[in-house]
Amino acid sequence: MKLFLASRVSNPISMESLKRFVGGFENKKIAYIPTAANGEEGWESWKNGGTWETMHALGAEINLVILEDYRNDSVIKVLEENDIIWFAGGMPGYLMYWIKRCGIDKNIKKLLDKRIIFIGSSAGAMVAGQSLEISEYGFTDNEIGAGSIEPMKLVSFDIFPHYSDEFYDNIKQQYTGNKIYLLKDGEQILVDGDKIEVQGEERII
Repeated sequence: MKLFLASRVSNPISMESLKRFVGGFENKKIAYIPTAANGEEGWESWKNGGTWETMHALGAEINLVILEDYRNDSVIKVLEENDIIWFAGGMPGYLMYWIKRCGIDKNIKKLLDKRIIFIGSSAGAMVAGQSLEISEYGFTDNEIGAGSIEPMKLVSFDIFPHYSDEFYDNIKQQYTGNKIYLLKDGEQILVDGDKIEVQGEERII
């Protein structure tokens, strides 16, 4: 199982790391899921984002997968035809709701066992963890109710993306989970089976 979990994948440093991690993008098929952004800034707001523009310069076949268009597990057949599943950023709780509604949470490990690579950027990285409680913090997303939605638990830790040192005390006081990595933009965690590599400064609470 291979996962690339970043604060912001479109960051040039992260993108270079990702290219190495997936062995280049040429002849790869990517299922790109922008659903989290629909919940944050409005429907199809992601079309004006830097990540969507970056996708088309990779040399890969991009298959747009908007979970709200499927509403059920019919999306699984679409996802399994790709080499990479890319969950973009936005609202984690909103994204996780649609992941559950489409049955991805029940099938994701089977997909990854087929050597499909998981890419998570910001919210897309958070839904791979153990809890979404940080999404409810007032100094972050303030996404009320997100903490009650169980994420996919593909890794044994949580991720705080877009970290800035000014957030540390608040996170330390409020976080109730077992382990959380604090990632600044340009930093990421690479998971390959049992191997975990943190690229950037390792900050853990």
